[in-house]
Amino acid sequence: MLNAIKKCWSPGVTGSTLGQRRQVELGNQLGLFGALATFPYQLFYFFYDFDFYRSVFIVNLVFVSAYLSVLLLNYLSRYSTAKKLLLVNACIQIFVITWFISAGAGVHLFYFCLASVLVFLFNNLRLRTYISLMALFCALYVTAHFLFSPALAITPVPLPWVNIMYGVSVICVLSLLGGLLYLLRQQIDAAEDELTLNNHYFEALSNTDALTGLPNRRMLDEAFEREWERLTRQPGTLSVIMCDVDYFKQVNDHYGHDGGDRCLQRIATELESLASRTSDLVARYGGEEFAFVLPSTGEQVCKAARALGIPNPGASSGFITVSIGIASIDVPDGGNIDAKGSARLLKRADQALYQAKTNGRDQVVFLPYPHAYTSTGQ
Repeated sequence: MLNAIKKCWSPGVTGSTLGQRRQVELGNQLGLFGALATFPYQLFYFFYDFDFYRSVFIVNLVFVSAYLSVLLLNYLSRYSTAKKLLLVNACIQIFVITWFISAGAGVHLFYFCLASVLVFLFNNLRLRTYISLMALFCALYVTAHFLFSPALAITPVPLPWVNIMYGVSVICVLSLLGGLLYLLRQQIDAAEDELTLNNHYFEALSNTDALTGLPNRRMLDEAFEREWERLTRQPGTLSVIMCDVDYFKQVNDHYGHDGGDRCLQRIATELESLASRTSDLVARYGGEEFAFVLPSTGEQVCKAARALGIPNPGASSGFITVSIGIASIDVPDGGNIDAKGSARLLKRADQALYQAKTNGRDQVVFLPYPHAYTSTGQ
């Protein structure tokens, strides 16, 4: 039901920005409400004594046409003109109709609605302009309230109809304020949800390697620091695997960069499948290098790379292989480690990788964390 009603104030919304969309919707809502709020008064004028209220009836038709023109202007993307027309039309209508039928009918109460929604209707409204408009609303209300008495009305409304009309005005004002604030609350909630989704998207984007879809170096460093900080509080083991594709330059030279990219994507998919535990993390370290935090074993990685069967004319086997460097630290009960020593473990894994490549590639080299940087009983 609400979605069907929302379509009534949708003209001009498509293609607009988020902030602009809220303003367009609010302008359309006020335009529709201005036209609808005039309808009960028009019924009274028409059926009670049309000849006597002919002038105010015709004047209201002009104002209603202006309200509906707001939706047309928004549809034509003339947003600024639509907002100005809405504001000017509402101010003049309230003042003129109060002049016709007197302040006793309560039409001038609608100035409170304009004052309440003004800040939402205009974006980046200057403080001086805002204060000036508030002062204008106040002046118009006070003038209408004290100057347009029933005795001076052009087409006064007799008792008890004037009191009934005042009650209708109060109901309309409260309904407008309550309805608009409810819709604004929904729009704000929707904007917050959209902002949250966008933040999650950009956060994931900043932590993900575009080519392979794996976590990038930034996310690896954060996870590594987090696990290292955990070791400073409680005993445990932390391992790092550095993985490098052997003779990857020859793959690029022979198959082109597109072929090299496809090779890295297939390897990334296979490596990701080896990170079976929630605490495991595999990331693209840079170029053709990958890194594991809390992995299984290096032999599994080498075996998985060979099993892919990706051709590599530069390798002696004729297929893609990887070299593995592993570094690990085991902190027993009562053991202490340097809170800033995580970089040493990563460097140790890199040294192990270099040694594996120096020794002929397609193999695993393990180097433990230097005991000089750990102590017990401290």
